[in-house]
This record gives sequence, structure tokens and C-alpha cells, in this order.
Amino acid sequence: MDSILSGEARDLVDRSARPQSLIITIFAAYSRSNGGWFSANTIIQLCAELDVAEDAARSALARFKRRGILVSKKQNGVIGYAISPEMRKSFDQGDSRVLQRRDSPINEGWILVAFSIPEKLRSVRYQVRSRLTRIGFAQVSGGLWIAPRQLSSDAISLAKSLKVEKYMNVFSAEHMAFVPTSAAVQEWWDLDGIQEVYTSFSKTTKPVIKYWASRNNVIDAARAFRDYTTILTNWRHAPYFDPGLADEFLPKSWAGYQATENFFELHDKLAGPALNFVLNIAKK
Repeated sequence: MDSILSGEARDLVDRSARPQSLIITIFAAYSRSNGGWFSANTIIQLCAELDVAEDAARSALARFKRRGILVSKKQNGVIGYAISPEMRKSFDQGDSRVLQRRDSPINEGWILVAFSIPEKLRSVRYQVRSRLTRIGFAQVSGGLWIAPRQLSSDAISLAKSLKVEKYMNVFSAEHMAFVPTSAAVQEWWDLDGIQEVYTSFSKTTKPVIKYWASRNNVIDAARAFRDYTTILTNWRHAPYFDPGLADEFLPKSWAGYQATENFFELHDKLAGPALNFVLNIAKK
């Protein structure tokens, strides 16, 4: 199956070199500790640390402003950018998915999402399908989608953000017949594709883990910022494609386990020094 997930795996290494992806990570990971705002010069300096040219950074910032993701805002006469209220809410919600270790849960049943969106709102229908996929749902048939029950709040938040509540119903369910649930799960989800995303991520972390293991806890703050921001940029999409299936439904050598260990090893070591580096730049 050559799915969107296979594309994500192939795309993973390239993402951490994109100005837009890196700037989103900078704002998501560090800006809330600075009041949700950075001066334009701070952003340009941080991007330079990540080998992003000033013109590319300014172009990305302009696009985010046009899209309402960032808002232009002065503080004490200094020009800068703040995250929009909607984006701040998205970052806050995202932390629970991206930055909290997700151990394989027990099987608590399923959530079903059914929707019927009029043809005149075809673009909205496409957005719903795309966003459901990107938070871990799988299509059972037509407008019926499934996920483990713990994704209930994600589905409800999605419906509210796209303003499609009147077209959607959400159900709690159990799988009763006619094939084993483990077989049905493999039909519903592209587990090979999710594995490929995790495997690609783990490949990007190996040299970084090796480098920091050789440092004997001596932290170079600038290097910590560069490495952590790059790794987080690569990681932050993976937990969304993974629905968090119970262990009984996963292959024995599930790549998500090692990828999760790799991310949190680096997160625990580098996130604090990286944040301190950013805040020191922001004070200048």
C-alpha cells in the first residue's frame, strides 16, 4: 500500500530543513515560555542557527501572518510575531499528543465518527477526511471512521474547529462480528505505513543519540537547540498518525516503541537547555 504514510516516511528527513516547519516548531516549543511572542530579530537569529536564510525565514513568517497562524505585534516598540489564539489552543492540545509518552493502552473499545456533509461543502468534507486521517482515525466505509476510544476528545475538537458539528455524530462502540478484531484492525489502518514513519524517525535520531552519549553530560546549549528543534520537527507528526492501538493489535516488533524511546531520551536531555538558549537570545 503506497499511502499518505509512506509519503510521510519518505518526507521525514526533508521536513526538518523547511523554514515553515522549523518556525512552527520554534513557536510551539519555546514561544509560550516567552509570553507567546518573539521579536522578528529573535526569530531570524534562531532560524540562522538552523541554517535557514533570512529571506526564507521572513517569507515563511509573512505566509503565516497571511494565514492567521501568527499575528504581527509590537512589544516596547519592537516588531515581532505572536501566536494567534487559535494556534495557541492547537499547541496546547498538541502537547498532550506530542510530548506525553503514550504507552500502549489496554483495549477499551472504539469511537466511531459518522458524517454526511453536503456536496456544496465538498472542500470541507475533504478537510474532515484529511484531518481524521492525520489524528489517527481509519475509514471503515464511506463516511464512517473508527479510532480507539481514547481519541474521543480529538474527534470532538476537530469537529468544532471545522464547524461541522451539525453534520457529524460520534459513537462509542465495540467490535462484535464477523472477523477477528485484530484482522479488522489491519484492514482499517496502514500499520506498515505507520511503522515506516517510526523507522524513518529512528534513523534520524541515531547519530544525535550517539553524539550526546559521547558528551558525558557536557551541554552545548546552541547544539542542544539545533538538535532538539530538528528532532522535534521530525517527531511531532508521527504521534498523530499513530492511533495508539492496544498492544494486542500491534506487530511484535512495533517500531513505535523504539522511536518513542529515542525521542524521549533526547527530549529529556535537550529540551531544557534548548529552551534556555532560546530565552537568552530573546532577552538580547
